Amino acid sequence: MKQGRNHTTGLRIIKKYAGRKMYDMKNSKFITLTGIAELLADGEEILVIDNKTGDDITLMVLTQIILEQQRRRATSSLEEPVSGHPGIISFTERKLKEIVERLVKIGKVSRNEKDSILKALLARVEESKREIENFVREILNHMNIPTRLEFENLKREIEQLKKQIVKESG
Repeated sequence: MKQGRNHTTGLRIIKKYAGRKMYDMKNSKFITLTGIAELLADGEEILVIDNKTGDDITLMVLTQIILEQQRRRATSSLEEPVSGHPGIISFTERKLKEIVERLVKIGKVSRNEKDSILKALLARVEESKREIENFVREILNHMNIPTRLEFENLKREIEQLKKQIVKESG
């Protein structure tokens, strides 16, 4: 999906180069996925363009950001659910809708195609989320790391044993 100059007004342009290098045209410096996520959290609208082809790859980059955030949450807090903050899903849906609507406005997607494209994209996000959740479960199981529920049960048993010891010794 090629982007013309008239369609980029008000957007922060990010150019993606070979590998994972991305360049923020406004600040004239390289930017990471985390940096782009911070821009989005600050309300910036972005457009990511493949430097070689000129294609709009914003959706692909947004998907990478979401997957990276889920991976980070999974490794930083193995007891928390991988799905993380519920706002991520609503954020994803909102951004996907905005992107597809923008594609409709510039004529890259017809109104008739809009709903089916959006449905397919959201299904892919959900599928990716399930894949990550399954992967994390397998890793936890393989590493024999207890789940949050198992920790809670152990804490409850310890408290019961403490009470029993105090009762028997007093």
